[in-house]
Amino acid sequence: MGLTAFAALSTGFSLYHRLFYLLGILIAFSFLWNWLSLRWLTVAIERGAKRARVGDRIRDRITVTNESILPKPVIEVEDVTDMPGYSNATAMGFFTKGSHSWTGDAPARKRGVYSFGPVRVSNTDAFGLFQRDMMIGGKQDLVVYPRLFDVPGFTFPAAHLSGEGSSRKRTHDLTPHAASVREYSFGDSISRVHWNSTAKMGRLMSKDFDLGHSSDVWIIIDLSRDTQAGYLDESTDEYAVSIGASLAKKHLDAQLPVGLIAYGDRRYFLSADTGAGQQERIMEFLAMSKAEGTLALHEVLAREEGLWGYNSSLVIITASHVSEWVSALRELTRRRSRAAVALLDARSFGGAYDTLEVVPDLYSAGIPPYVVSLGGDVPLSLSRVYKTAGLQASDELMAAETRA
Repeated sequence: MGLTAFAALSTGFSLYHRLFYLLGILIAFSFLWNWLSLRWLTVAIERGAKRARVGDRIRDRITVTNESILPKPVIEVEDVTDMPGYSNATAMGFFTKGSHSWTGDAPARKRGVYSFGPVRVSNTDAFGLFQRDMMIGGKQDLVVYPRLFDVPGFTFPAAHLSGEGSSRKRTHDLTPHAASVREYSFGDSISRVHWNSTAKMGRLMSKDFDLGHSSDVWIIIDLSRDTQAGYLDESTDEYAVSIGASLAKKHLDAQLPVGLIAYGDRRYFLSADTGAGQQERIMEFLAMSKAEGTLALHEVLAREEGLWGYNSSLVIITASHVSEWVSALRELTRRRSRAAVALLDARSFGGAYDTLEVVPDLYSAGIPPYVVSLGGDVPLSLSRVYKTAGLQASDELMAAETRA
């Protein structure tokens, strides 16, 4: 328009004047078109549950209605979300008083806390001169928990325990081991009230409990960024947290105290405890965790070694191929801690290194390894100890000598 106006004033040629007016009308028309296209639109959003697990279907239904008598040829609608692998966007046109509905449907492929909304409605005029966006609706958070497997076949040696007594580890659950008496707190059940102390003190007193002398099961998940491979639900870290959550549930159902340690984007730590509340806390922690840790597994074991003693059983879940962590774990087993290892075969996830290189070291340390590969049957893989070809041949030779 500037060049046309300059040419019209310089030459006085009427064609430039007409072209200048035409461009002005075109710009005004495009602006008005773009402005009216987003007027008198209503958007209704129906969202699903606020919690899901990896593999569950995420469904959101969006209905857009044109309340005006003007047609709207092209409207773009997108449900804004930061959830990977999920998209709910479309482009549509409306006649007078028209309406359009559709449902976004995709599986949750990564644990985490994600936001859905608001809905972005956008339009560009026919000449592409103006674009206008309008945000409608609020934001809703969705927590995606790890997938859970039923792993009845997973076993490892229990920790050495002897005698009775209290381990003096406080718990919120009711157990046979009353440790002390404290003042009543709001929410304490009547079964926690210690009536003798209440009568003596003249105010309500509650009992504190501990876990007793039982075997602690510790789930240690390697979330170091240097050991990960794969993408979304086909990644080593997603398999690792799913296995960790599944094993935690298995042992909590057996009334064993379970603790959690994972060094990812931060330190995720839960002291060993029992009950359904502990399972919920573990699921929340694992949902928030990210495989962005900077500490190698052997450094994690060295840093946390003071937590474990003769009554501890450790479950290590890792895709690491270096042998330093095996040496650190061997030292822990010499203190009469018991350990089992779930190895994620990084090669099957597209990794550049071979996790199975540490299998001979684990056998020499007396630690049974379980190997899980991408696409494999996880419960079946966790029900049998992995053996290399050499070990299998050795077992067959020993069996033949025994028969002879």
